[in-house]
Amino acid sequence: MATTTALTALSLRVPSRMTMVPVAASLHRNVAKMHVQEQNVRGIAAAGNHVQETVESLAKIDIDDPSDWYEVPVHTVTVVDRQRGVTHRFPVPQDQYVLHTAEDQQISLPFSCRHGCCTACAVRVKSGQLYQPEALGISAELKAKGYGLLCVGFPLSDIEVETQDEDEVYWLQFGQYFARGPLERDDYALELAMADE
Repeated sequence: MATTTALTALSLRVPSRMTMVPVAASLHRNVAKMHVQEQNVRGIAAAGNHVQETVESLAKIDIDDPSDWYEVPVHTVTVVDRQRGVTHRFPVPQDQYVLHTAEDQQISLPFSCRHGCCTACAVRVKSGQLYQPEALGISAELKAKGYGLLCVGFPLSDIEVETQDEDEVYWLQFGQYFARGPLERDDYALELAMADE
């Protein structure tokens, strides 16, 4: 397993448009996700059994056998980080999340939950395609307008994205439910509430 992970990490550094990735490496990345999904559906005991079966099947894959490898397109991702005033450009294999790949390359991007449930890693896609079936933190309407989440987004082409202010995205998504506009902080009311406790 350690060899598979090392090979996957090495493949990210190769400046090519396609990267050979062992089938085992792709399956290995999904073990943790399957574990969480199984926990939610069947409970801890069932999850443990499923993860054990997956690990056993991975152990049977021969990483030296070319038939156990497949080609994965690699796309150039450009992230314009508005908050920090920095632009990052880095390769991301099509079968990996943008945020995770950036972190593997020591690139710091905004994030919080890592599961597609918040808007801390929200971006606006300027060009290209970002596939994000697990992005629960933004509505279908915002996705259609070009918003995405890097923590659960896969590049389907070379893409350029721009980070967004989390509060701005939250307001775009839920602002319609606040009839008077954004709520303003009321320090006096906060002091009164704290004094009652």
